[in-house]
Amino acid sequence: MPELPEIETVKLQLQKVLVGQKLLSVSDEKYKSLKYKSVKEIRREGKVFLINFGPNLDLGFHFKMTGQLVYGGLPTKHTRAIFEFTKGTLYFNDMRKFGWVKINPEFTKTLGEDALDISTHKFLKLLKELRKPIKIAIMDQKIIAGVGNIYANDALWESAVNPRTPVNQLSINQLTNLLKKIKLVLREGIKYGGTSLSDYVDAFGKNGSYQDHIRVYKKHGEKCKRCKSIIKRIVLGGRGTYYCPKCQI
Repeated sequence: MPELPEIETVKLQLQKVLVGQKLLSVSDEKYKSLKYKSVKEIRREGKVFLINFGPNLDLGFHFKMTGQLVYGGLPTKHTRAIFEFTKGTLYFNDMRKFGWVKINPEFTKTLGEDALDISTHKFLKLLKELRKPIKIAIMDQKIIAGVGNIYANDALWESAVNPRTPVNQLSINQLTNLLKKIKLVLREGIKYGGTSLSDYVDAFGKNGSYQDHIRVYKKHGEKCKRCKSIIKRIVLGGRGTYYCPKCQI
């Protein structure tokens, strides 16, 4: 599933080409109110990509499992929405159809602070009294927006924290360090253009390469990069969870 780094990559790319362009046609009548309006700004809120056409007028995209937002080229059999601009066409592809495209999505109002922007003080305030496992807490989009399964696993490995540990059993120093590692792996994900393990491609249809730098995600049975113990897999909150039983205590 595309997470913060993947959406941020697409945002940074489309900022360079879409801002200032006028929307000429849309593939669905529910977007017709945007026709002939010009793009003012490109934003990201958590995992949601937003094209702003003026005050209180956003076109929001949530990629969910298999969403892609590709500029240029041709539609595919998985194309769900088409937006023709002055200088090019934007395609929203989604093989599994879980993603969505909405005008002024209410969903963004439920999001917590962005994982790249949240302060240590706010992070500690939101988390320190929770009793849920730390991995589930940092993936809760109402608490901190943008962290998904890939980067949660890697951040917990980086900070040597067991994903099952209840939040209130972690020290302030551990939580402070964890936030630093969350931001570290997210920024690294952006640096490498996101993770392309399955369907994700960037705005120009190219794969990211963070998968070549993953610490533990889907590495079960392999040796830990830090201590050479064997990475284990468990299911936590319905999601595959990967950790080193020796390093992450």
